[in-house]
Amino acid sequence: MTKSTYPTKYQLEHLKKRINNEIDPLIDQAELSVKSIVADLTETAELRLAKKIKADVVIKELEQAIEQLEIKQRKAQTFFGKIKDPKLKGKLSYKFDKKDRDNYYGGYNKGIEPSDCREQLRNWAQYLAEIEAEKTPEGKKVKELKLYKQSAINSVFECGVPEQLNTVLEKVLSGVGIIWNKTKALQLENKTYN
Repeated sequence: MTKSTYPTKYQLEHLKKRINNEIDPLIDQAELSVKSIVADLTETAELRLAKKIKADVVIKELEQAIEQLEIKQRKAQTFFGKIKDPKLKGKLSYKFDKKDRDNYYGGYNKGIEPSDCREQLRNWAQYLAEIEAEKTPEGKKVKELKLYKQSAINSVFECGVPEQLNTVLEKVLSGVGIIWNKTKALQLENKTYN
């Protein structure tokens, strides 16, 4: 074989880009269907997972503990903030100053909060929902479309003769309803108008 029978780098890149342009919209559409399934599954999985691993109990206990902590912190602030001795009052830490009360309780570095637990639970539930969504017909469709895309790209790089590429790509992509030869597609379309 001569060197001219092999496709150039630019031809290969063009074919790869064309494959992406043909099949990516189908993949995007299928993935949108899967996203709505994942959202629904995540919501139900989060509740079941919380009960299954008893995270709902831990979160409830943490909420109660934080509530008690805030009550005790306010009590301590009130107690130390009411000191009568002016010398001692001058040495009072800013944490006990009534003006800074809102900043102190609304500040950062509070440790693990119930919202952190809920967020972690939601992440786990979403992961489990994505696994379940792959088993649905929509999830299988996404996987199938990605396999067709990879097969088409592999065919481009593995086929040595450019004349064979159109035939190979036509066969590979016909499985997802893509007509590779647009001239043939136009001829079919014109026949339906006549």
